[in-house]
Amino acid sequence: MASKLRQPGVFGQLSWDTYTLILLGFPDRPGSSRDQVLATLDSAALRLLSALPSLAGQVVNRGRTSTNSGIYEIVPYPPHENKSPVRRKDCTEICPSYEDILKADAPFSMLDGDILCPMKGMGFAYGLETELPVFIVQANFVKGGLLLCVACMHNALDMNGQGTVLRLFAAAGRGEELDPTILAVENLDADTIIPLLGPDEAPASHDDMIRPSMLTASPSPAGRPKESPWNYWRFTADSVAKLKKAGSSGSDWVSTNDALTAFLVQRVTAVRVASGRLAANEEVHLHRAVDSRSVLNPPVPNGYLGHLVCIADSGWSAAQQLCDSSFADLAVKVRKSLGQVDDYFVRSLATLIKNTEDRTTLFYAAKFNPAADFLCSSWAQLHWLSQCDFGPGLGTVDFVRRARLPGVPNLSYIMPKNHKGDMHIAASMFTEDFVDLVNDKQWREFAELVG
Repeated sequence: MASKLRQPGVFGQLSWDTYTLILLGFPDRPGSSRDQVLATLDSAALRLLSALPSLAGQVVNRGRTSTNSGIYEIVPYPPHENKSPVRRKDCTEICPSYEDILKADAPFSMLDGDILCPMKGMGFAYGLETELPVFIVQANFVKGGLLLCVACMHNALDMNGQGTVLRLFAAAGRGEELDPTILAVENLDADTIIPLLGPDEAPASHDDMIRPSMLTASPSPAGRPKESPWNYWRFTADSVAKLKKAGSSGSDWVSTNDALTAFLVQRVTAVRVASGRLAANEEVHLHRAVDSRSVLNPPVPNGYLGHLVCIADSGWSAAQQLCDSSFADLAVKVRKSLGQVDDYFVRSLATLIKNTEDRTTLFYAAKFNPAADFLCSSWAQLHWLSQCDFGPGLGTVDFVRRARLPGVPNLSYIMPKNHKGDMHIAASMFTEDFVDLVNDKQWREFAELVG
């Protein structure tokens, strides 16, 4: 009898229709060939798919009509049944050498997503006619190394779930036993893992997620979108420590993520106001992705792979107010906004999603204003990747990146610490904001442009 496949769960019913993508850089190892590297990857992937059958499936949408967004399901995907999902690609003639990439600190300009990624990521939505495998690995061989892209379908996994998959993938590559406590979570019922509100519980307000239906939306008018290129900014271990200390000098402790996020938001807003692109009295919002596993009561185990991200909103009634705030006060406000996402909030949102027929009317930061607002996510929880051994022929990772994909204005990712303790922010910005930030003395005191 075929194993029952884990389903996307309530949050996986939002219309993501895209992929989470992560790129890992490995140097060539002495005495190891590409065939040996692929043998390690294939063996690890097959063990992983055998242990977690849903990863071998595909996401489909069934029952969509003009008024109903349908149901997302994970079903078998024949091309990955008992077959490795690892795809080999020779990029030696179309990509820079590994040495050059490493020397430049792996900038976006050297990591072309159209070449290195098997699927497209945030900012792109696939149509229902496209096959959407849950898990794909693309092994991109460049001169002197490997750029390994791991792609997971966003309705099936969030980046926290993908981190769990990467941890198991590395263990399988090393030939170790896969953690049975994590594997056991795969058998939990994703549709009931979040308790819905009871009949006597009033729902929270989720007005900021309401948008017009996408089921009958007219195509966007043709026109060239405003440029919003991606760039990496490096914060050395010393700069990270200084920012965190400055952020924690107020009434409350703040995390490194809080400090980096607050710094980005304050400096970008400041250069916008100074240039006149943003009115001093304009409202500003920071929409910050939050892993909701730990806030539920009881908590959802960390090994849960499905989508379980909510958004915490920090708002300022006037941009000038944000600019004038002390950095410590700002960082504390950013920190405290996480408290919005509690057990009640997550269950309320799950209830709304469950009871909405057309779920294309629900989306995070639906009222996002790209001229003023920010959407920030963090991969910093994947800090262990810099020390992780992926098995024979691969070894440890030199860098963790997101490849260059189409811009999503004011979307940023905090990347995990590298071997030195440095951290990077990947940010898609309008060209004017980027240029002004390059010339902002306060920003450049801590941030170094990688590109």
